[in-house]
Amino acid sequence: MGPFSSIVVEARNGIVSIALNRPDRRNAFDHRMVTELCDAFTKLGGDQTLRAVILSGAGSAFCGGADLRWMSPDQPVSQVEAREDAERLVRMYRAIDECPCPVIGRIHGSAFGGGVGLVAVCDVAVAAQDTVFALSEVRLGLVPAVIAPFLLRKSGESFVRRYALTGESFTASIANQYGLVHDVIEPKALQVRIDELADATLRVAPQAARETKALLRRLLTRADDDGWEACAIASATARLSSEAREGLQAFFSKRSPAWSREGDK
Repeated sequence: MGPFSSIVVEARNGIVSIALNRPDRRNAFDHRMVTELCDAFTKLGGDQTLRAVILSGAGSAFCGGADLRWMSPDQPVSQVEAREDAERLVRMYRAIDECPCPVIGRIHGSAFGGGVGLVAVCDVAVAAQDTVFALSEVRLGLVPAVIAPFLLRKSGESFVRRYALTGESFTASIANQYGLVHDVIEPKALQVRIDELADATLRVAPQAARETKALLRRLLTRADDDGWEACAIASATARLSSEAREGLQAFFSKRSPAWSREGDK
């Protein structure tokens, strides 16, 4: 498999570890990483010897979401290009979500924006106690459209309304409260817990695990093709909006965006 430049894939005893590998960018994903993750999970889906996948991030963070340099106003894209990028993201998340065997998320440091979406598509997510999360899109004039279906399914409408509409950061304990992550662990013990879960997947009947995951997918309410299309359109439209241009320009200029009223009384 591969070669890959933005992810590291290692296989051992039926367990595959995939690490996001752009630590200098807090593992924020760009076009290449999105393509590589999609390709890796698509190929793994056909491996009948696979027992589990562990998804993690190299360096100090799990995933900072989309690399804002990819969406910089200085690199304008057309409506068609923005739509294609959004559809590519949909394919990536669905490839992870639909991986036939269990996907275990090793979450540490921070998970922002689309990084929270990656947490949502893990079957089991374990977070270090000091991990910080945020659905920060609205603070940049963007919309968390592509990840919304996964978040609604995983953590519910109340959670998504609160944190997607305010852009507030939240703790691992809050993520656990709403079911986004299953275990919250002392940072030093995080890898031990991941190893325990990987061992657990080796003790279950592999085909039964696959059939259970497939059954759950059929039973759960999921977005149909029109729903996924609506998500891609909403994402692309927001990316090209005047608010997104202002939000991203403000980010790169290290200033508050024009709409911000921070400090107003």
